[in-house]
Amino acid sequence: MDISSITGISKIREIFKTNKVKKSENIGKAERTDRIQISEESQRAAEVQKYVEIVKNSSDVRADKVAMAKEKLMKGELVNDAAIEKLSERLSEKFQIGDKILKSLG
Repeated sequence: MDISSITGISKIREIFKTNKVKKSENIGKAERTDRIQISEESQRAAEVQKYVEIVKNSSDVRADKVAMAKEKLMKGELVNDAAIEKLSERLSEKFQIGDKILKSLG
């Protein structure tokens, strides 16, 4: 059986030949946009943590201050009663021995 002779089939074939469905280049390709939103509180906490790590990894000794103090000591600028008193107070606070020293002196 030849269906091409059926009325209207040839017209349908012509329509399909000329009006083929074109594939779009974007079909099947989903646009991917991932997003992460970090709260301000979390951002601040991360920043604080960064600075805590910097402080933990830094030295307690400030070389610039030590160099300046050495220079002043060599020049004799720091050797006076007030400086000696202040130094002794700081040392006793640092080592928590202030009362013991005072008792042993007095």
